[in-house]
Amino acid sequence: MAAKEEKDNETQEKKKSGAMKIIIAAIGALVVGGLIMGIFVYTFGIPGLAPKARENKKIEVENIDLGERVVNLSDSGGSRYLRVRMVLEFKKDEKLATELKEKNAAIMEEIIHVFRSKNVDQIRPLDKEEIVKTEILDSINKSLENGKIERIYFTDFLIQ
Repeated sequence: MAAKEEKDNETQEKKKSGAMKIIIAAIGALVVGGLIMGIFVYTFGIPGLAPKARENKKIEVENIDLGERVVNLSDSGGSRYLRVRMVLEFKKDEKLATELKEKNAAIMEEIIHVFRSKNVDQIRPLDKEEIVKTEILDSINKSLENGKIERIYFTDFLIQ
């Protein structure tokens, strides 16, 4: 009888072992399937259900027109000048807009200082104009506390 009981115990253990393997495989398949589905939904969204979640939010920007300025350039003889009209672009922010209005004179001084340090050859080619814009942006942004200027546009640019 002991041999029969041992066989029954072995058979029951094999059944339990086989059932356990099936349960583990089923749980593994559910986890892998869930991961694949999650990646798919994250990447492509659910059509018709959540199109707004996938839309890129447009960042609102504000512009401040600094007006037209005439600046002497650092060419020899001092007879060359630049007439420029500039617009500053920044992310919409009331604090920054107020700060820019309050610091308008200091900002213009920074811009004029940058232009006065340049000669015609340093600003005339288009690629060098971008370098000057970057220099102006860096100069202005150093003095700001509530944000930063994203871009500067020259809406009028005349060298005489």
